[in-house]
Formats: sequence, C-alpha cells, structure tokens
Amino acid sequence: MRSQSTLGSRSFWRSVGTLLWLPAQRYPLGMALVALLLIGGWTLPLILGKPRAVVASFAVHAYVLTLLGMLSAMVWVSVCRPESQTLPGFKRALASAWGIYALYLVALPTAIAHASGWPAMLIGGAMSLLLATSVASGSGVKSAMLVWFAPMLLGIWPEFAKELWQALRNSTLAPLLLLAVAAVILRVVWRRLMIISDGAPTLSPADINASDFSAAADAARIRQAGGLAQWMQKLQHQLSSRAFDDALAALQLQRPGAERSTLRMVLMPNAHWRGVGLEMVFTVLGIGLLLSILSLQRGGPPPIGLAASYIGMLTALRFQQLHRATLMLRPSLIDVYFAAAPNSQLEFTRAIVAALRASLLPALAFAAVLLLLVGTMYPAEQRLPLLAGGLVGAFAASLAGLGMVLMLLDSERPRLLLGLMVLGVLGSIPTSLCVTAALRSPAAGAAVGSLVLAGAFGFYLRARDYATRWPIRFDAPV
Repeated sequence: MRSQSTLGSRSFWRSVGTLLWLPAQRYPLGMALVALLLIGGWTLPLILGKPRAVVASFAVHAYVLTLLGMLSAMVWVSVCRPESQTLPGFKRALASAWGIYALYLVALPTAIAHASGWPAMLIGGAMSLLLATSVASGSGVKSAMLVWFAPMLLGIWPEFAKELWQALRNSTLAPLLLLAVAAVILRVVWRRLMIISDGAPTLSPADINASDFSAAADAARIRQAGGLAQWMQKLQHQLSSRAFDDALAALQLQRPGAERSTLRMVLMPNAHWRGVGLEMVFTVLGIGLLLSILSLQRGGPPPIGLAASYIGMLTALRFQQLHRATLMLRPSLIDVYFAAAPNSQLEFTRAIVAALRASLLPALAFAAVLLLLVGTMYPAEQRLPLLAGGLVGAFAASLAGLGMVLMLLDSERPRLLLGLMVLGVLGSIPTSLCVTAALRSPAAGAAVGSLVLAGAFGFYLRARDYATRWPIRFDAPV
C-alpha cells in the first residue's frame, strides 16, 4: 500500500516537473534570457552594495515575471486539451505548477521586500496582479494585453505614477484589493483552460510555428489577433482580387508587360497601388497614435540616430516575410511555369528574380511614411536631413534585404533566426549612418550615402547573379 502511494506521489511530481519544464523546451532561448535577467537583477544589489539598488531588482523581477508568465501560459494553453484533462491528477499538477510559480515569483520578492524595509504586502500584491495579468495575456485573453502598455503610460506620466504609488502605500486595503483582483483574473483563466467541448481545442500562440509553411498557420495568426485583423485581411484580399483581375485582363489582351505583372501578383499579392495605399493608411493611423502618446513624455523624443536605426531595421525586416513567402509559393510555381511556358527553367528563374524587384517600392514608401511621422517629433531643421538620409539608408536596407531573399531563393529550409539577425544589422546601421552624416552636412550625407548605396547595390547584384546561376526548384522546403 505504501509502495503504491510512493509511486503515485513520484508520478504526480514528475507531472508537475514536466509542466514546469515545458516552457523551457518550447522557448529555450527566451527562457535562457529570462533566467539571465533574473540572476542579473538580483545580483545587482550584491555588486553595488547599496540598499536602494533593490528597487532596480524589483523592476527587473517584474519584467521577468511578466515575460515568464506570458510564455508559460502560451504553453499551458497548448496542453490543456479535452483529452489531457482526462489524465489522473492533471488539474492538481497544473495547480501545483501555478503554486510553485507563485512561490518564487511572488513570495520570494515579498520576503526580500520585508527584509529590506519596503512595504512587503503591497509589493507582493502588485507582483501577484502582474503575474495574473501576464498569465491571462498568454492564455489568449485579449484585454489582458493592456498590461504591456502600463510601463509606457507610467513612464509618460511619472507624476501620476508617483501619486499612484503613494496612494497605494498609504492604504491598508490596497494589498488585499490587488490580491483579490489577481485571484479573480486567475480564476477566469483557469475556467478558460478547463473548458471541455467537442470543438477544436483552443489554439495557443505556442502552437503556431513560424516555420510552418501551411496557409492554416497564417489563418490561425489572424484568428488569434481578433476581429480587426480579420477585417483588415478581408479588405486586403478584396483589393488584391481586383488587382489580380486587372492583371489577368491585361494578359488576355496581350498587353506589353502583362506576363511580368501577373507573375508579380502571384509572388506578392499586396504589392499593387491599392495594397500599398491601404498599408500606408494603417501605418499612419497606428504609428501616429503611438507617436502622439510618446510626444507627451517630458524627456523629449529619443535620439534621432536611434529612431533612424529602428526605421531602417523595420524596413529591412519586411523582407523576412518575403523570404518566407517565396519558400511557401515554390511548389505552386510549377503551375505558373506551365501556364507561362518559358523557353527554359532558367529563364523562368530570371523572370521571378526580376518580378521580386517590385518589393523595393512598397518598402521605400513604408520607410518614407515612418520618417515623415517620426520627423514631427524633432526640430524643423532636423526633419529634412532625417528624411533624406533616412530614405537613402532605407533604400540600401531594402536592397540588402532583397539580396538576402535572392540568396535564399532556393534554400532547403527557412532561415528565420539568421534572417532576423542579419536583416536587423543590415537595416539599422546604414540608416543610422546616413541620417547622422546628413545632420552634419549635405556633403557628408552625400558621401556616406553613396558609399552605403554602392555596398548595398553590389550585394544585390551579387545575390541576383547567384540566384540566376541555377534553375529554381519547385519542391517544398523540408
């Protein structure tokens, strides 16, 4: 009898350990970064030897707690299926995993706060609310995503943040209120995870693999994003359908360049004037709202070179999606090949490479809109150098991004992490250099811009020659 009890206890704690280890298995790099931040944050007071340094440790711990709760909840959603809930002790094991999270993410900083002379119950209540909200965010509760805007808002209005802290500190009921709200949020999340129905299981972001080349993965991302994203996708599809009908009509009339336009529509369905215009409208609305909030900060805008580097990076990262799209479409290009009936497969490859050049114009328009919007935060004399240098840098970043796509046009598998890192560097550094030089003098801007463009154009030409050396394969990447 005792042996059966011991085996049951071992099995139970093995299940708890599995649930705790799953986030690290699914997101090894993210969890490693979280662990380093947690260790570094609590090592800071020991290195500095100042009691006030514990405040920075609490801030780092809160950030780690938010990220860890979200990533873990994404994995928990993926395992809370109707069939898994029939396993003996599953609910108890998940509840125990939550309890262990609460011990070292909430109880531990609370004890440190008590030992350091800070209001322990208030800090514990705040950590509990933050953990509950991050878990709700990771489990798919869309309203809980607002937790990520809290640091931004408190940074914009530091006086309000200070007054809020004083009000909570002077209230004896504030810790209990924070704990009660956290308990309600966790109860809602628990009931959401424990739903058993005959329908499809709740899709977790952890189940959506970025390297999944099926259309179902993209549709899942849109469904997860909500009704607004679905409406935007529907509008994009309608506009692309009209543009594709126009291209087919021109092809039937045998107009010059109709075949190239049709191939471009197949490769990049949204790279037409309607799609580019719609993207610019949404960019103005979204970035304009963000900039209007940032403009309320008393510290002023970020350094102009930093803003330029972000714009260049975002412009270059657009080509990561183009890289993925070319791999997804590769098996379908055989239908286009038979319909176009080129003289050779190598000629068809050259036509694809030429059609992909159309991605440069939307990328440059995107960068121009960002530069115009961001320029409103800076003095009038800096706006023209920002726009001129930023456009040159963004064009160089686009050439480099397109070159990377061409280099990987016949890739065996997607280069996701490598592409993100390479494009981030190729986009941020040239744009920042061009803007910084243009701010010094027009001559310096022209010299640096010429060098940057020469290097980017040389890389693009090398990539184009590499891509057209062999015929493109039509088989899907492994």
